[in-house]
Amino acid sequence: MSLVINTIVAIPNNKTVAIQYIAIGDKVETFNYSTQSGLSKGNPLIVKMSNGTGNTPISQNMINIRFGNNSSLICSPDQKILTENGKLKMAKHFMPNDNIFLADGSTTKIEMVVMGNYQEGIHMISTSLNPTTSLKHGNLFCANGIIVADYALNLGEPDNDELTGLNPE
Repeated sequence: MSLVINTIVAIPNNKTVAIQYIAIGDKVETFNYSTQSGLSKGNPLIVKMSNGTGNTPISQNMINIRFGNNSSLICSPDQKILTENGKLKMAKHFMPNDNIFLADGSTTKIEMVVMGNYQEGIHMISTSLNPTTSLKHGNLFCANGIIVADYALNLGEPDNDELTGLNPE
């Protein structure tokens, strides 16, 4: 449920920042999803949890998901990402040609998924302190251009299913 340091996160006023520089009290751009409206931009919300290793690298298995325009996201295997059908899916279950949401509401195909041992710092953020299953309360955010779950939303569902049955309604 973490992203590598230097993952770019959208913040208010059309700006971005590397995830490790987001502190408790800072605001991030958030997103919501419902079956009726699809993906929509939420209000900027205050970060209530921000934690990581800083620049200290740790050795752990991570997933490198490559998608359009030579973009990628490196994250922990259990990091949940929003799929084109409005479900959250753990990074370890993605395959090439799966579609994921971009921050502009469009989708992109995954080109490659590589699991490997990475020596990098990691970080995680959350806009709430309590685990949630709702996709409508600002617990989705933009990381390297794609829509991912924050820490509270990652915790909200059991991790034994490939696709989580969260509440998009």
